[in-house]
Amino acid sequence: MEKGMISVDRWSEQSQAYFLTHLHADHTNGLSSKWSKGPIFCSPVTAKLFPFKFPGFHLSLLTVLEIGISHLISLVSPSTGLETSVHVTAIDAHHCPGAVMLLFRGEFGCILYTGDFRWESTSERANLGKNTLVNALMGDKVDFIHLDNTYCNPLYSFPPREVVAHQVHFHMCFFFFFFG
Repeated sequence: MEKGMISVDRWSEQSQAYFLTHLHADHTNGLSSKWSKGPIFCSPVTAKLFPFKFPGFHLSLLTVLEIGISHLISLVSPSTGLETSVHVTAIDAHHCPGAVMLLFRGEFGCILYTGDFRWESTSERANLGKNTLVNALMGDKVDFIHLDNTYCNPLYSFPPREVVAHQVHFHMCFFFFFFG
């Protein structure tokens, strides 16, 4: 894909369309309530959370990408000036509310941008995400992957999501029992 067409989680570059994988600070650095460079594409949950992180943001600049549906976006090639079509599919990244991976397809091939993700082999939600990706590929292969591997270092050992949810539930019950 040519530079100047699409930016993902990058807000300083001049592009025609901007995509946000999720609202964590390391993915929104450079984005502000005063944003006016162009449309931002994000998941439905991220769009609902957006005003809390960026009060006063012009919500008309947000375009919601429904999960698992291929969306057609028309852009202009900076080098040729010709219109080009890009298909983008948002896939649940199983990371935090609203987090998505983005699959881009067009004349340039097939590019997967992972953002932050968490896929556990035993997770039903992760399996749904995998099936969404396979269906979006329509039998093609991924030509290029932008892999966010921030926490792939073995030093980071996160417990399974179900264990964390149980711990949070336990601590909340404890809190409300004694302080509620």
